[in-house]
Amino acid sequence: MALDLQDQEELENAKRAWKVWGRWVFFAMLIAAALYLGNIVWKGQIEKRNAAAAAMYDSEFAAAVVKGDNATALKGLQKIQSEYPNTFAAAQATLITADDAFANGKYDEAANHLKWLMQTQKHPLVRAAVVQRLATVYLQQGKFDDALSVLNEKLEPEFAARIAELKGDTYLAQGKNDEAKKAFELALKQLPVDDAARGLIEAKQNL
Repeated sequence: MALDLQDQEELENAKRAWKVWGRWVFFAMLIAAALYLGNIVWKGQIEKRNAAAAAMYDSEFAAAVVKGDNATALKGLQKIQSEYPNTFAAAQATLITADDAFANGKYDEAANHLKWLMQTQKHPLVRAAVVQRLATVYLQQGKFDDALSVLNEKLEPEFAARIAELKGDTYLAQGKNDEAKKAFELALKQLPVDDAARGLIEAKQNL
């Protein structure tokens, strides 16, 4: 009988606790479930957006590039940038367009494409590619301060050698040979001893 009374008392205590805390526990569980599902949906949406952007890239940009239809390719680029700005497809299409503009001496146009990428892309590999290209454009334009400013962007350590080399190129173009040699020396320190790029950097270091 005592055991039954004890069980009854514990049951009543549990009921009282549920009245006070139960709904908050319930809401907390709902919130946790919502966050979990939201995370799954968010990842799913990212995958869907990347897939949709890739499809648009293939049909409305790449196909036009292959045909040499620059006007249609530009429209495709603008559509991808507008609808899917943070995707790899947008980055790839913009990099291709920027490279083409640079190759044709349209440096301002190339710079504008690359600056758009700097504003919209967060992935370290994309940003590293953009920083190197934009610095090269500025270097070609003789905008040395702009080039050095871009090269001060924080990137992953594996890009340190290339960034240091570009800084050396910029200093060399300015006639700042001492600064250039220091930058090239830093680049060489970042490279493996068997790296093919060492020969060119050493040659520039001795100019």
